[in-house]
Amino acid sequence: MTTLSELAGALFPGARRVGARIDPASEAPIAWVRVMRARVPAFDALEPGDLAIVPEATLGVVAPGRDDRRQLVEACRSARVAGLLLIEHEPRPGADGSGSAGSDNPGPFEDLASELEAAGLPALRVAPGDAGRLERSIIGYLVTGGAELERQAAALENHLERVALEGGGPAALVGAIAAQFGRAVALEGRRGDPLAVHAPAELPDSAVDATRYQARPRGPVAMRVPLPAAGAGAGPELGTARAARAERPASSGGALVLLGSRPPTDLERIAVGRIAGLLALELSRDEAVRRARDATRRAEALPSAGPPWVVLLARQRIPGEADDAAEAVERREANRRELRLLAPARRMVLRGDAESLEIRAVLAVDPDGGPDPAGLAAAAEIAAFLGRTVAVSRPFAVAGERPTAEAEARGALEAVEALPDARRVAQAALLPTYRMLGALHHLGDGDRLARALLGPLLAGRADVRAEHLATLRAVLDRGGIGEAATALGVHRNTVSYRLRRIEEISGWDLSDPDVRFALSTALRLVHNP
Repeated sequence: MTTLSELAGALFPGARRVGARIDPASEAPIAWVRVMRARVPAFDALEPGDLAIVPEATLGVVAPGRDDRRQLVEACRSARVAGLLLIEHEPRPGADGSGSAGSDNPGPFEDLASELEAAGLPALRVAPGDAGRLERSIIGYLVTGGAELERQAAALENHLERVALEGGGPAALVGAIAAQFGRAVALEGRRGDPLAVHAPAELPDSAVDATRYQARPRGPVAMRVPLPAAGAGAGPELGTARAARAERPASSGGALVLLGSRPPTDLERIAVGRIAGLLALELSRDEAVRRARDATRRAEALPSAGPPWVVLLARQRIPGEADDAAEAVERREANRRELRLLAPARRMVLRGDAESLEIRAVLAVDPDGGPDPAGLAAAAEIAAFLGRTVAVSRPFAVAGERPTAEAEARGALEAVEALPDARRVAQAALLPTYRMLGALHHLGDGDRLARALLGPLLAGRADVRAEHLATLRAVLDRGGIGEAATALGVHRNTVSYRLRRIEEISGWDLSDPDVRFALSTALRLVHNP
């Protein structure tokens, strides 16, 4: 027989437990289901083992006062029900239009938890839904077990198909899955990079799970389900999702990840097997739509969220890679597919194709208090994904300025690539800086003078030499002991001690700006001391 805990795990994974804490080993089995009606009597009957379904709106009519609710709980206790299922009411629009009735008008469920706990009754509080539909689902599970789970999984699949056909995209699909499962969910690309992460707002723990996952994407999760890779001849039609499940290729096209420490339920295990093919096809369809849009708009290729825009540019072909290697082209095409998912089409448009020498993107930015006014955060994200330098142009507001912006981003990329110290993001606005740093290496006596200046630190044991040079570089590059300590991963007192030791060995006064400038230049000239 099914208990309330088993029912929660199977059909209501996101439900909140309220009322009495019951040991699952001693829970009473559920014999049948009764729904509260807005009339007298509220239940047709209450018998031992019944599960009482209580809609919040109905409770407000049947038991409007606290004494009425106390009598209802006592009636349930006397009938020895197995538990209660409390269905939240859809929030009523408040006076401010925010969708909340306001804190001055608490719902009838707010004081029910203490009454249930005092009576020793367990309950589940679930999101708004139709009481009749939930009753049928629970009865179906009590009678047929796995067949009801299959029906629920099919219903989720149908819902996701509607979301996809409405143009919701991968983020909307992940949000719908997270809401159904009552936990944080992530969608990963083929290389394990998070493409979309959603944590239901009504579940505080899910935000913690999502944050922990984003900090360590390869850390422990509840479940990771590989998605089938899009086949060469597979079309993006959503109606073929069920057929795709039957003929999945062995290679992976990413993964659906259930986050948190709670073990996956039977419903989740069944459902993810059904929807994996749909997610893969939606990613393929989204890519096809974006590519078609880019092809038809190649003349301007400017995202609709702008102006202003910036151009992001990186090398697409790896040095030494054969231009005509089929696997290299496929790898570049796969990278472009996932790059398109890092930002909505209205914010970023990818130019060119897998045969281009460079990856070129146009990004809409918000200079007026936005989170990324110059596109630097987006460039850093793309650089981390590609594992190579990304250049960013200065913002421009006229479509005709795009070629100029692209040229200046290319100039910044070339200047940075000529420097010995690799940078993840190259800014076109700093092009003179990069060229000045690059010109230092062409000084006739630059290397000899730099080694002479750094001579006191270039002697001695290799580990001590590397420690002193790294500390000096961190302090000069970051301008403060605290920032240098963070970069080095040591305590600030350790950095202070090392600096005193460096001054003792060398005789330098590190507070002298001329000395600091000369040392900073020397460290750039002597790349491998």
